[in-house]
Amino acid sequence: MKLLIISGTPKTDGITRLMVVAAREAAVAVGVDAEIIELAALKLQACRTCADGWGACYPTHLCEHGQADGFNALQEKFRDAAAYVFITPVYWGEVSEALKHFLDRLRRCQATKQWDKKEGTGPSYLKGKPSILVANAGGGGGGIVSCFEQMERALQHMGADANPRNKAGIFDYIAVNRWNHEYKRETVKHAVAAMVKGISV
Repeated sequence: MKLLIISGTPKTDGITRLMVVAAREAAVAVGVDAEIIELAALKLQACRTCADGWGACYPTHLCEHGQADGFNALQEKFRDAAAYVFITPVYWGEVSEALKHFLDRLRRCQATKQWDKKEGTGPSYLKGKPSILVANAGGGGGGIVSCFEQMERALQHMGADANPRNKAGIFDYIAVNRWNHEYKRETVKHAVAAMVKGISV
């Protein structure tokens, strides 16, 4: 089983980084192959809304510019994973810029599959798979709800909530701030272990 931990933080230390490390430790502890995707380090471009707004992402479900910056290869990792943990700092009540760029492009490639009637298209890579959402509002602690709403909406567009009561959809929402981060690290670990256990039963 493969677990992807998608990190939206540009920092190499701090509270959000602690949550990333906790998620990976939990996965390793239960014998799961976990890969951390450091979005800020990848320098992915923002969506260019090519052509009429739907470039190659609708007919091919690949990004026209995704070969050059690695987006298309990263998208394939989502096909092969069984579950995901999305972890982001909260900026202005939203996900980090790195995570937003990625989700915008992934959504255009994956959510459009529901409209594509071509034979062999298949469902979104996220459909029927569980995700844990972790948002860290480390400063004043505000903006977490709107940040979760943003992530939730993107995942719903990609079919991640198709059957949330049957080991799919959004498994948990974990709100973190500078006052609760010590026990929330343990929460992240418990959530990852529970999610993985649910898939394997």
